[in-house]
Amino acid sequence: MLRRREVLAGALSLVPPSGDREVDVAVIGAGIAGLSAADTAIKAGLSCVVLEARDRVGGRIWTSTEWPDLPVDLGASWIHGTEGNPICDEANRLGIDTAVFDVGSFDGDGSAEYYSPNGILADADRIDMQLARVLRHLEDAAATDGADRLSLRAAIDSLPRPLRNLARTPTVAAALTDYAGDYSATPEELALSVLDEEDVFGGAQRVFPGGYGQLADRLAEGLPVQLNTAVTALSLRAPDHVAVDTASGRWRAAKVIVTVPLGVLKSSAIEFDPPLPAAHTSAIERLGFGRFEKLVLRFDTAFWDDVDQIQVSGRLGEPFSGWYNLARVTGAPALMALNGGVAAAAVGEMTVGSQSDLASEVLAGIYPGRFRPPLAAQASRWSTDVFSRGSYSFTAVGSGEQDRVTLAEPVDDRLWLAGEAQHPTLHSTVHGAWLSGRAAAEQVTA
Repeated sequence: MLRRREVLAGALSLVPPSGDREVDVAVIGAGIAGLSAADTAIKAGLSCVVLEARDRVGGRIWTSTEWPDLPVDLGASWIHGTEGNPICDEANRLGIDTAVFDVGSFDGDGSAEYYSPNGILADADRIDMQLARVLRHLEDAAATDGADRLSLRAAIDSLPRPLRNLARTPTVAAALTDYAGDYSATPEELALSVLDEEDVFGGAQRVFPGGYGQLADRLAEGLPVQLNTAVTALSLRAPDHVAVDTASGRWRAAKVIVTVPLGVLKSSAIEFDPPLPAAHTSAIERLGFGRFEKLVLRFDTAFWDDVDQIQVSGRLGEPFSGWYNLARVTGAPALMALNGGVAAAAVGEMTVGSQSDLASEVLAGIYPGRFRPPLAAQASRWSTDVFSRGSYSFTAVGSGEQDRVTLAEPVDDRLWLAGEAQHPTLHSTVHGAWLSGRAAAEQVTA
């Protein structure tokens, strides 16, 4: 019997024969933007190849199957809103099961418990009310001119004294640091203007109990994807084609859509000849590409509260302060911690075992006498992954929507950059990446 990976490999073998390396469109990267772009190009009747450096599709969508009975999303987890969200539409079209898990945002309807680090239940309503007071003032400031040149930290330090003092209390200060961490940034890196951005759709947030990777795998079915093929250089010197160099040879394409993460563009891992225009390179430099990591712990039984989210308040920038109860959507006793910005940097060099030990100390502190050691652990490593070099983009101080618009503009009408970082308003999301890839392909096929 063929294993699933073998079946998938067969489905992704529809590339031109080795002697025929000329296509209308070459798509670089088989993440969600690349898959969307390739599907759009092929439906328009163009020949296409998708060149993917990894041994799998999905990019920063990655469902680990290390635990066969419990798929673990170490990349994207949520469908952020259902009303008009193309990712939700695609999941429904393909018949992939999703479940409501309405947490991870300030307006989610999911249940939560807040604890102090010593296990005493914290006053969640009071913390939320205090945070909301500070954020309302910051949101007003974010809508003013110059907010893109001011960091969240500088804006906090500029609050009127009563609010500034409130923002510096341990619980609110930690919550604001976590707020920046949700963007994969630190308060010093994040532009205040992000508080005036809208990047989600209406409706409940949902997840894939069987893993987000199902979506990438299904979207890739029948597409001409060539795995284990890292692109090293792109040349636009010839007037009639773009030369695409890989370790296994050269491709010639009339047009190219590059969907690698912003972190890869920042690293110059792909050589552009001639170099990208100055406006593009400046936008690449200005925009932020941050750190956001996950730790998932599996247990023999659930000893924690039967709620969606468990928050340890007042831990300023420390990892493992926010936990998500995967039992609510998978039925398996497992917890997932999300660490962004400062917290992600704190675990950057730690082994999975060391992360598990530290996380266990946090959980044992809030559940004394009830805590049980984890049976196993898995963790992401996006910051050191050479094919991503970070997690997702954020609006850094001095950058803004125009930088993303610039990045999406064609180069010589033959080269496009696409992905979550290139969507002007829906960046940092799977749906933003999907829409960006489709938009680039529609320009190619116009």
